[in-house]
Amino acid sequence: MSQHPAPWNRPPASNSNPATRPGEARGEGRGAASSTMNGGPVPAPVPAHGPSQVPPERMRTLAYHRLGFADPRHEWWKPLVEGALLFFFFVVLSVLFTIPVLLFMDNPMDLDNVATMNQLDPLIFFFLFGSIALMAPAAYLARKIMGPRPLGLLHSVTGRLRWKWMLQCGLAALAIFVVINGLSILFDLMTGGEAIEFSLAPQWGWLLLMVILLVPIQCFAEELVFRGYLMQTVGRWLKHPAWAILLPVPLFVAGHLYDVWGQTSIAIMAITMGVITWRTGGLEAAVALHVVNNCTVTLMAMVGLADLNDTSGGPIEVLFTLAINGIFLLVVFRMARKTRIATSRTIILPPPPRLPALAQRQRVVGQNGSHLAAFVVDPRTQNYLSLPEQYGPYTVRDGQGRPVGLLDVRKTGSDTNSNRTP
Repeated sequence: MSQHPAPWNRPPASNSNPATRPGEARGEGRGAASSTMNGGPVPAPVPAHGPSQVPPERMRTLAYHRLGFADPRHEWWKPLVEGALLFFFFVVLSVLFTIPVLLFMDNPMDLDNVATMNQLDPLIFFFLFGSIALMAPAAYLARKIMGPRPLGLLHSVTGRLRWKWMLQCGLAALAIFVVINGLSILFDLMTGGEAIEFSLAPQWGWLLLMVILLVPIQCFAEELVFRGYLMQTVGRWLKHPAWAILLPVPLFVAGHLYDVWGQTSIAIMAITMGVITWRTGGLEAAVALHVVNNCTVTLMAMVGLADLNDTSGGPIEVLFTLAINGIFLLVVFRMARKTRIATSRTIILPPPPRLPALAQRQRVVGQNGSHLAAFVVDPRTQNYLSLPEQYGPYTVRDGQGRPVGLLDVRKTGSDTNSNRTP
């Protein structure tokens, strides 16, 4: 990125977080302190009296996409197993869901071509959106088995879903959609467009009920997988947030059967929701944008202002999507700075392991007659080393860098000093 990136590259400091931007303040590794909560290990939070009482080398600050490192039992391969379990659970749940739905369909063969389905048919609508919603329980089951703990780290850096923040973002998104769509309709009328004709869809009552109850769950499920699981999976292997934001985009786009213009709009939304998830430290803002978008499109289709079955688009739709998503980003960034929403999670690493007892130390005697006993320690593992016999001579220095003797374990003819103790 450039030296002066977009505003989303300057996250606000959290109330409980000393870091000024998401990311790792002290490097990364597997040794995070843990306590017990809900039966599983939980990364130790910063104590109430503040991080100043904890040595800086024992603290690590993690952005949302790096929360996998909050689990002391993290392993690089665990996201792969988690993904396999997620897919398996999703397939099983889909089969159990599809069988009873087929019993109510007049023509089950319509499932052979999803693109030709009439999505304003309540049963088709329920099948399409309900099958996507099954990703949520599948994701929870997979995360419950593989970690990281707690389960709420899938939601946000606080380990829970921040309902108030999500409601605030939802109201902001709703206001933006109403204003932009209203201006678009007004501009169309002023430039000689056709007069608006409202026509309620058949069985609109059932559709309205599903918009209220099912669409939010469907949107939440997609965010849980594409901005939750996938971002945190990429974040376990690649540190920079751009990788976690961009790599899941093609998968998200591939799940929407539109032409190139429609998929461009979907890609813009996917990038926006990825950026805002990283920037705000959780899924809430992305879920709010996704829910408002899908509910708005469905409601407009119910009254004849949009075509829910249309898979084509154009450059105007792309510009329209850019405007809505760009304004939403700016508004949420401002809200995040004002409310000082938590954007990262600070954990405390355990103290380094104690050195073995004196009797367990590998002792080597200097062969210059000083009888100096050197205990060679690997600073990474804090284990004592057994040096090969061809090692040396090596100058041994004290904490101030002053030479205090020689370390030499080379065999000599008599080899008498190598077994001598001080």
